[in-house]
Amino acid sequence: MNEATLKDTIRDIIKNVIQEELTEAGTGSVQNQSIVTATADNSDDGFVEDVTAETMQDIFYVPNPYDRDGYMKMKEFTSGRLGIWRAGPRPLTKSYLRFVADHSAAQNAVWSDVDEKLIDDLGFIKLSTIAVDKAEYLKNPNTGKKLTDDAVEIVKKNTVKNLNVQIVFADGLSSRAIEKNAADFLPAFQQGLKSLGITYSTPFFVANGRVAIGDEIGELTDADVIAVLCGERPGLNSTGSMGAYITYKPTMGMEEARRTVISNIHAMGTAPVEAGAQIAELCQTMLTHKMSGVELKLV
Repeated sequence: MNEATLKDTIRDIIKNVIQEELTEAGTGSVQNQSIVTATADNSDDGFVEDVTAETMQDIFYVPNPYDRDGYMKMKEFTSGRLGIWRAGPRPLTKSYLRFVADHSAAQNAVWSDVDEKLIDDLGFIKLSTIAVDKAEYLKNPNTGKKLTDDAVEIVKKNTVKNLNVQIVFADGLSSRAIEKNAADFLPAFQQGLKSLGITYSTPFFVANGRVAIGDEIGELTDADVIAVLCGERPGLNSTGSMGAYITYKPTMGMEEARRTVISNIHAMGTAPVEAGAQIAELCQTMLTHKMSGVELKLV
């Protein structure tokens, strides 16, 4: 859903909401209907404000609250939809429009592709899975876990022998996560590895890739550790969250318990730069103990 489609959707919603209110009030005359149409159609003149301009922590629509300061203090710790109030049994128009906008952003994060310019600027080696398009990738998750024959050859040609860490980025379920975080995360991660004396190679980027794509890449490269940075499933308040799935000597079909996961990497969660440094140290721990996942936690 692009910006124009989103604007049309919001315009239709406003028109329907106002029309319902007029009808319930018994004022659904032809004159009032024309006012509704005119009001909605004039949205380009400023009637439709940017409903996403405020953060959810700043939004508070409860009239005459008992303890506004206490409520706002609580909201500092969550981006949940608290204090959005209602109009009878329904949400306020503002609250509903914000929900629609956030839901549309989440859909866009899933269905859009990572900007090719970013992939080129960061010097990624691009790979593809056997998923022919985004629809197949979403309907059949296994297609996101297997490289195409051409991609396998690309990996083989770019494999560095005796490598400690192979970095892999995958769009996963949020292309926005890669676009928002990769540029800040990667330099911090690489610098952290370098300072610890850990070798790494040029990162791969896998289009329509899932976490387990790192297992096949691990077998092909024989790197000690595979670090997969993957877009996480978006929520209404977090469309750009990236997760790190780090595994020591992964193999295809292995148990998920062998992975170590650091999730919620984004500006409002674990900062990308901080995550880069943290994961570099984690890779060192894996190389020392030669294990990852649940086993590593037991050490």
